[in-house]
Amino acid sequence: MNIPTREISRSQVLSRSSVQRALAAEKKRNTPGKSGRPTLFDNSDEQYLSTVIIHDAEHGTFHSKMEITQMANDLLKTKRKEGDEVKTVDKHWVKRFLKRHIEISLAKPIALPIGRAAHTSKYTIVPFFDEEKKLFESVNPIPQLLFNLDETSTFSSKQQPELVASSSSTPSTVVPEVHLPTSTSIIFMTSADGCRYLTPILIPFSTLPEEYKLGTTSHEVFIPSLSGHVSSAIFLDLFKKCVITEIRNKRIAVGKKEKHAVLIMDGGVGPFQPEILQLCKDNLIDLVKLPSHTSHILQPNDQYIFASMKRVFGKAKESGTTSSASSKREIFVEILRNGLAAASYPETIKSSWKSTTLWPFNPEKILSNLPDNPPEWALPGVEPKSAPMGSSFGAVYYSSDDLSDLF
Repeated sequence: MNIPTREISRSQVLSRSSVQRALAAEKKRNTPGKSGRPTLFDNSDEQYLSTVIIHDAEHGTFHSKMEITQMANDLLKTKRKEGDEVKTVDKHWVKRFLKRHIEISLAKPIALPIGRAAHTSKYTIVPFFDEEKKLFESVNPIPQLLFNLDETSTFSSKQQPELVASSSSTPSTVVPEVHLPTSTSIIFMTSADGCRYLTPILIPFSTLPEEYKLGTTSHEVFIPSLSGHVSSAIFLDLFKKCVITEIRNKRIAVGKKEKHAVLIMDGGVGPFQPEILQLCKDNLIDLVKLPSHTSHILQPNDQYIFASMKRVFGKAKESGTTSSASSKREIFVEILRNGLAAASYPETIKSSWKSTTLWPFNPEKILSNLPDNPPEWALPGVEPKSAPMGSSFGAVYYSSDDLSDLF
């Protein structure tokens, strides 16, 4: 029974135009060929496509929408008989296909630097998790004494681009995190129970307001330096004065003075020099080194924590707040502190740890999404040639030869 739009409008307290739009949308959804119902394929054909896509994903080959479109068109060719009209599918068909098959999820490809793309596989990650499992079984860590220490940087000037593995047919570039004279380095430590600790900030003399020089707040210690970057000597000094002290204080706070702590770091600036290894041994700290080029997967601070911090920095740069940092030093420092505050929410820190599966320890969650082996061009002894279409978290690989025309 058709009910006049005026009556619906009055009963639902809606405008007539809103009711008309809603009825038109409902009619469109119920019209064959517009509703997402299969018109070019029958159900068995679509189920075949779905099965192939899922099978490939389980074996480390992930398909883009463009590739699914090509697969569907190839299937149409096999079904077409002589004299039949040539039909093809487009991106709109793929969109409707994905709505019909909710078991398929296409993640947006991530552009990875070449080094990361080469190491994002079970070949690299499984041995790390095996060693981590042995350590956890040995020391039985608690989240309050499971730490991650990492360094990140902010910049007030444009940087040189870096070559990346791109998901498009045209190679792309990104701005790398390299140390420039205008950099400000932040050494950030968190624990798996959602805590952030005293944060050393190395900042150029010209940028740091006078009242902050050699000053410490309850959350940050501002350290003026010539360039703002971290050397091995500076790192060792900060490790003694900040990291060791904070871990000792945390042991006292949780009443576990003799409990082993676990500290996870990557191979950045000097974390594994002999003096630091001895400090860790003397203070019952088990030091864990992440495999090279895997911090985007395994480093908790590299997940949501630094992203939250840099989102604040990015908004400030877009608004032009930092364009005159030398003359507005107080504002620049305030932006730094706002960024650190944004990264310090306990739930954000806990979510970052959980996403790496280091705490709670559940490596299968990550390993199930990784290919078994690195791309062929990344294997030892293989000459870099035109890289095959491979995937690691959706990234497509390119060898250095393919990208030489960018420079």
